[in-house]
Amino acid sequence: MDLKEIEKAVNDGSGYAAISVKTLRNAVGAARAKKNVVAEISAGLRAAGYGHVPFEIPKRQDRVVLVYRLGTGKGGAALVAMVEAAHGDGEQANGAAWLLSTMLPSFDGQ
Repeated sequence: MDLKEIEKAVNDGSGYAAISVKTLRNAVGAARAKKNVVAEISAGLRAAGYGHVPFEIPKRQDRVVLVYRLGTGKGGAALVAMVEAAHGDGEQANGAAWLLSTMLPSFDGQ
């Protein structure tokens, strides 16, 4: 997986970037974003130290995926941890969603 363009976009975005599925698909050298291709993209991003939202990469090339660096510093790490926890099941996801919803108003006021 060629991550040069993705790494640049995430670095320019201070740890995250909105990237089209087409760009991600091109990074793996695929012509179409089929089920196995989006799984390869997801695994390649994770192996390179990136997470993404939505957690299941869409197959449509015109869709956008938020790619973020795992283990970011300061408040970003807490937000990433919340997003990751919200992806879980049951009480973990429910608690993460509640906590995130209580945190967001404080960001809006700044």
